[in-house]
Amino acid sequence: VALFAGILTYTLRVIPAGADPRRDALRVALALAAGWAAEAWGTRLGLWRYYTGERPPLWIVPAWPLGAVVVQRTAGRWMAAVAALPPGLRRALHGAVVAAILAVVAAFSWPTASHPATWAVFAAVAAALLWRADSGRDLPVLAAGLLCVLFADTWGTTNNCWRYWLQRPYGPWGLAGGVGFGACFDTAVVLGCLKAAEGLDAMGQRS
Repeated sequence: VALFAGILTYTLRVIPAGADPRRDALRVALALAAGWAAEAWGTRLGLWRYYTGERPPLWIVPAWPLGAVVVQRTAGRWMAAVAALPPGLRRALHGAVVAAILAVVAAFSWPTASHPATWAVFAAVAAALLWRADSGRDLPVLAAGLLCVLFADTWGTTNNCWRYWLQRPYGPWGLAGGVGFGACFDTAVVLGCLKAAEGLDAMGQRS
């Protein structure tokens, strides 16, 4: 209850800050579509399941655009601190985080490695991380996403709202592995949505 209350309080505090209806609408639309696709992939291939048994449950999909806006607002607050880092250190940190996310997503999804949908999802994750990579812009989003999703996934898994496939065979270590995957995967998807929204907004302004 305390964790959920903290998540809700933080969400209500940061979303109104810096509201931009046009850009936020793009972020919401893209995150809704990407969130549904991500949930459909994971639940239909058995990588995680929800207590309702739906694949995917429609009630969880709105959490994706909500999370994307929260991550974007949080990253905006951290951007100045990241920009102050030495360029070499900032690029090294960015590269290490990207490599770690790719490794975690690949390792977690290995039971479905032969399925075309998994290849498509991994390609989308790689594209989100590597397309127009900019450590000054991307690193704050990755840091904010990893932290925000860590709290959200810890709440959801410990309350049995959803369970990752690792939890059953590996117990507490499996729970940690599942939450780690959730933080990495969700953050990469959100970064891709935010980049795509930024690109679409720039195209609209030019036209």
